[in-house]
Amino acid sequence: MPDPSVLATWGLPGLFLIAMLAGSVVPVPSEALLAALVYGGTPPVTAIVVATTGNVLGALSLYVLGRWVAIGGGGPLGRWYARRRMKEGPRMQRIEAWTRRWGAPALVMSWLPVVGDAFVIAGGMLGVRPLPFVFFVTLGKGLRYLAVALSAAAAL
Repeated sequence: MPDPSVLATWGLPGLFLIAMLAGSVVPVPSEALLAALVYGGTPPVTAIVVATTGNVLGALSLYVLGRWVAIGGGGPLGRWYARRRMKEGPRMQRIEAWTRRWGAPALVMSWLPVVGDAFVIAGGMLGVRPLPFVFFVTLGKGLRYLAVALSAAAAL
């Protein structure tokens, strides 16, 4: 993966790429890059839209993984998820129960560090329809990036 300082020179395309990776299972600092770009003069609304779009597209990869596993898909992805689910244990069970109870609105919690990915996968596994999935994940992730952009803009 490229150095984050190099990605900052890529501007908004670098932010999109990092946000997309962060929305999947790759732990990269998309918030730091967004803050740096806003601090460097990128309009906050533009940075929020680019970061949110990339992050939601990355989350869709986890949604598809959840759907794949739910319908009996195996292979390397299915085995990876089974190992992760065993590792997470009770936490994953609580997240699945929470998502089962609240449905698509629980996906607003996808903004949370570490457990946000589990909400996204649970949404796929539990069969949340694509449109509500995209709406609530976009809402959660967009609010997170809004908070970061506002903080960076306030520091100017």
